[in-house]
Amino acid sequence: MNNPVKLAIDVESGDHGPQVIIAGIQEARRLSSVPFTAYLCGNFRRIDAVISELGCRDALGNYEIVECSDFVDPGEKRASVWKYQADAPIIRCVRLQKDGVVDASVSAGDTAILLGAALFILGRSEGALRPALAAFLPTVRKKPVLLLDVGANLSCRADHLVSFAIMGSTYVKRFLGLAAPRVALLSIGKEAVKGTKTISEADAHLKESAIGYAGFIEGNDILAGEYDVVVCDGFCGNVLLKAFESFYKLAESIGGKSSGNGHFRENFLVLDPEIYGAVPFLGINGTVLKAHGSSSSRAIAFALMASINAVRKSALQ
Repeated sequence: MNNPVKLAIDVESGDHGPQVIIAGIQEARRLSSVPFTAYLCGNFRRIDAVISELGCRDALGNYEIVECSDFVDPGEKRASVWKYQADAPIIRCVRLQKDGVVDASVSAGDTAILLGAALFILGRSEGALRPALAAFLPTVRKKPVLLLDVGANLSCRADHLVSFAIMGSTYVKRFLGLAAPRVALLSIGKEAVKGTKTISEADAHLKESAIGYAGFIEGNDILAGEYDVVVCDGFCGNVLLKAFESFYKLAESIGGKSSGNGHFRENFLVLDPEIYGAVPFLGINGTVLKAHGSSSSRAIAFALMASINAVRKSALQ
């Protein structure tokens, strides 16, 4: 792909407002070696005023402000916002992708709203029962493991978990070039009797699949690097991801760059939410990434770079 990547960005999302998002775009422009065009979705006057305030009009490079007339009412049913507030920034950035204007959509907004927009506007990819959020984690074997779902689906049926396993296996084949990924199902023990009924049913179905299923994995083995994909429901996955993020904070507190523990800190840099920036939805016909609501400008910059990388590798198509 030689042409600039086109990104639709929900500038009104996140906890800190357009100032942080726009500063993040500016930082991404400085850090990225890949050219990109930013479509800034939100209130035109507010966005233009922030750009003037930050004095970054030239530093933003190629960009276009996309006026959005709607806003998300906190009382609105989140799953149907995409339908009734179609011109809200979080919805508009997905619609731009559906219309072929952009290659990817990025938001630090509400996960359920973004999921609804991605699902109903872009549609499911073939064979996907539900979209899932996926995140790469580091392992002691110096290769990443893909964990999904990390927050899109808080409760799942057995067939959902099977679908996640298939999507995860396909994703790491494309993204990491693995010929035969090893897939594991998260449980509280290696024995089938220790899992829930849902997990046991998923295990039985996965044993009949041809995706390289290797059985159960416990939480303390996820970072051991023996498996390439770990499958769980979004509740467990979100708790795990945030717990792993705390490892980086621990490393930061006990091992600065100049100390003997600096190597430990650097190995866990990928768990810093500021660095991984955003995680993708798998199972949709497009490229949509969700950033942390509390993202700083640095985190937004890395979220945009993750989006560019996803587009260029065609990993989510």
